[in-house]
Amino acid sequence: MSRCLSLALVLALAAPPAAAHPLARASRPNAWQLVGPSGHVSDDMPERTPSPVPPSPLDRTSSGTADPAAPDNLSPGTSDPAPPTPSSNAPEDMSQGTYPPPARTTPAADPPLPLAPPALPPHLMRLRPAVDVPVIALGLVMWLGTDLAARDIRWSGCQACDRSHINGLDRRVLGNESLAAAHASDALLYTAIAAPIVADLADTLLAGRRAPGSYRHAAAGWARDVVVLFEVLAVNVGLNNLVKYAVRRPRPYSYEPESELGDVQAEEARLSFYSGHTSTAFAMMSAWATLFTLRHPRARAAVPAWLLAVGLGATTGVLRVEAGKHFWTDVLFGSVAGAAIGVLVPLLHRNDRGRRFSAGMSPTPRGALVSLTGRF
Repeated sequence: MSRCLSLALVLALAAPPAAAHPLARASRPNAWQLVGPSGHVSDDMPERTPSPVPPSPLDRTSSGTADPAAPDNLSPGTSDPAPPTPSSNAPEDMSQGTYPPPARTTPAADPPLPLAPPALPPHLMRLRPAVDVPVIALGLVMWLGTDLAARDIRWSGCQACDRSHINGLDRRVLGNESLAAAHASDALLYTAIAAPIVADLADTLLAGRRAPGSYRHAAAGWARDVVVLFEVLAVNVGLNNLVKYAVRRPRPYSYEPESELGDVQAEEARLSFYSGHTSTAFAMMSAWATLFTLRHPRARAAVPAWLLAVGLGATTGVLRVEAGKHFWTDVLFGSVAGAAIGVLVPLLHRNDRGRRFSAGMSPTPRGALVSLTGRF
């Protein structure tokens, strides 16, 4: 019997720990039990509390506290437990050891670039020196040349002129003589020449004051307009003098032997057709109204501009008739000629890319047909 007990004791001491035995069972938490060779659990061994094992680094969160789902105790002799399943609140990326992960900073956006200044509109008028210079020069030559050539020319006067050849409308003008009306018509003539230049300057400066550098741009546009206005004046006066010296119609005051308006035998006394004052007033004022309308095509002020132009030209013509300088037909024809020149010359200089002119020749049964088409 003693030999059997000694053999059992040796086997018990040589046996592996109970926790590693396949038949080992834990009856109580934190209790170690021994299983004998027969498979029965032995309670002879006293209970002992295992020393606490430090948790694995994988069980720690970023705040340094243990995961409550991890086991508190490990049996001696067992391998390291599997890493715990991460909870739903655990961060996905724990490589940095911090939670929550640092916010990504986006680079500051570049400051917005300043807006480009609006493009300045093209100039209203387009000049062609190859055409404009010869036209202006020809008008000045006709204007000054005829005045200088007629300075010393005299004629016998209109004492023997037959008044019955004068139409009924013009015959009513005979006997009119007013120095005040003549001086007033001269003042309106000078006003009609200077006013468009000043008014166009104010208009161009007001129309181009919004964009940077617009005043210089407006000044360049005004200079172009002045060239066009001067061309209107030269063409109108040159054409008027050419017609006057070709027709040589006596003025109304030349039918009177004695007249305070001028020498009845001077060449000036038979240059009645057509009225130069009236045609010049209509030409300059119509040119300015045309420029204003082209610059402001939808402006309501275009109607008053045209009314002012027509009113000043008509007043000039009426004063010339009251003064005894011209007949009604001289004034009427002069108003039409002046208005036509004042409108046509600016339209021909309009800086419009859509404007097209075309000339062509097409054969016909009786010859050839020359056509000139375009739009203003």
